[in-house]
Amino acid sequence: MSSWLRRLSRDRSSREQSDLPMPSRPFSHGVDQSPPQPYKDTQYSSGFNSQDRLQSYRPVTAGEPQYSNPPISSRAPAGNIDDMNRNITTGLEPTPDPLTKAFNDALRPYQEQIEDLKAQLEEHIFRIQTLEDERADMHAWIDKRGLRADVPPSIARAMNTDPTAAQTLNYQLDRKMTVLNHDLHRLQDSLSTHLPTATFATTLAQLVPSIEELAALPGGPPLAFELIIKLGGNLNSHGGDEGWNNDADAASRAEFYTHLDSCMMDVVKMRLKESDAHSQAHDDPAAAAGQSENWQVGRDIKRLEKTGGFLRSKLGLREYFPRSLEIMKRGEGARMERSLPLQGRT
Repeated sequence: MSSWLRRLSRDRSSREQSDLPMPSRPFSHGVDQSPPQPYKDTQYSSGFNSQDRLQSYRPVTAGEPQYSNPPISSRAPAGNIDDMNRNITTGLEPTPDPLTKAFNDALRPYQEQIEDLKAQLEEHIFRIQTLEDERADMHAWIDKRGLRADVPPSIARAMNTDPTAAQTLNYQLDRKMTVLNHDLHRLQDSLSTHLPTATFATTLAQLVPSIEELAALPGGPPLAFELIIKLGGNLNSHGGDEGWNNDADAASRAEFYTHLDSCMMDVVKMRLKESDAHSQAHDDPAAAAGQSENWQVGRDIKRLEKTGGFLRSKLGLREYFPRSLEIMKRGEGARMERSLPLQGRT
């Protein structure tokens, strides 16, 4: 009887405990002050086990940090987390897809060819620079020994591209002319009779092509003009009085001056052209910077006429640059006409 009463009392107490409501979920202070809600089975998913439920109802004590991590069941799969950690720790990029790998494999041979071409280009650039340095050294060696007037045309064309080519060539031609004149004088002094004028004329005429080349360079016409006059004066310095009276020598001398006059005509035309360009660009300093200095044609006309008169009276030379003087006079007249006011012209 007593045992039956004990079982009845135990069953009643268990039913009373089952009728009690479930405790509400605790909340931290300052987050949510709404009244607690009774426990319902529908609030949690079927995957929420008892261990997670106990952890969620664990009371928060003072001074203990709070964590907002989601349940383990809601986190990412373990395999993905391992891959992410592996990529972060090793610093390697993920394996490319097959299409990218195939593209890189197809592009690799062309990239190697490009690298080879770059290396070859750098080698050729270095070789070109070396050749340019060697050419500059060769040109300096030629100029140092005064051989520019004697170099082949291909080398002369390369040397004439230098901005100071006209001044350098003029200096070397003047020096060569002096050397030739000195050698002719020494040869004349070693002989008992004078050399024919044709010998002097032929030797000095070798410089005419180089003077014409000088006239074609920028700034060269004024220098060539003076060299031609000096070349004629060197011929006049040779021979004695008996030599000038020879008809053969007189004919050789006249032929030589005719040749010089033909060269001088081209030089005068180029010099007048440069002088006119300088006069037209006088108001524009930038345009006049690359032009020669304005040519005082009248002064050179008087100089040539005075020298011609002396040679005519002293040496019997009939004509001294006659065609060149005619071009110079026409050029001077045209310049004077352009400088007159419009109302003063006839």
